[in-house]
Amino acid sequence: MVCLLKIRGMLEQMSVIERKLADFILDNAHLLRDYSSQQLADAVGISQSSVVKFCQKLGYKGYPDLKLAVSEAVITASTLQRDTNEHKPQPNTLLTLVEQLQFSLQHHFRALLEINTEKTLLDVADLLSQADKILIAGFGQSGIVAHDMQYRLLQLGKLALTNSDPAVTLQLTSMLGNNSVLLLISDSGQNNDLLKLAKFARQRQIRIISLTSYKTNALSLAADLALFVLHGDENVRLNPILVQLAQQHLCHILYLLLCQQLNNDYQLEENSKLPDLLENL
Repeated sequence: MVCLLKIRGMLEQMSVIERKLADFILDNAHLLRDYSSQQLADAVGISQSSVVKFCQKLGYKGYPDLKLAVSEAVITASTLQRDTNEHKPQPNTLLTLVEQLQFSLQHHFRALLEINTEKTLLDVADLLSQADKILIAGFGQSGIVAHDMQYRLLQLGKLALTNSDPAVTLQLTSMLGNNSVLLLISDSGQNNDLLKLAKFARQRQIRIISLTSYKTNALSLAADLALFVLHGDENVRLNPILVQLAQQHLCHILYLLLCQQLNNDYQLEENSKLPDLLENL
């Protein structure tokens, strides 16, 4: 499923030839295992070299790797559909709800390392590690992720700021310098307030990190480094939960990378005692 979601997420940034190939694969994913690269090219009406370039654009070494990934995606989707059908007589049981959530979470978490390269994750961690100030902006549901990430960074001794008011956040952005970082979190990647922050930060030469759903969007294009989570579950109840938890999970991965880089377990131990101080006051 991850492979097919990656293809859907990149549709808007594809050329006409790439779009034809992508549409064919999405419509005929179950048939791809029987196609050679030349047969696929003939079916779509393009050259074999275009198929190879398309595979590489998606991050695969060649057509065999793409074909394997698509086949795995088809099997995963079939398994999920079969499991869903088996539970149809009692769709609202607690066990069914829990299993559906766990399966979807596992799928979304696994996808994080497929749509975000190791280099990008390490580069983001380096940027956060070297920053003197980190402003995290996210509104609505993304604000929950922003506050959680702020707390993680504070535990590591980093000066991290966040605010739920766009006007206050803009004021905080004006206090950032060249060594500061702006982390922008948005599901759609099209939030107007965040886009204004990105434009303002760009004018002040502040480095920008975006965290959005995996698709072409204005926020990721405005960022120096772009991180992504999947947004492809058709279940209107599950999808907002999955996106939020995937965003938090990716932030927690960055937190663990920073723990390794900063190597300040002593500070973490000291900060873990702070809640006890509040109780004793």
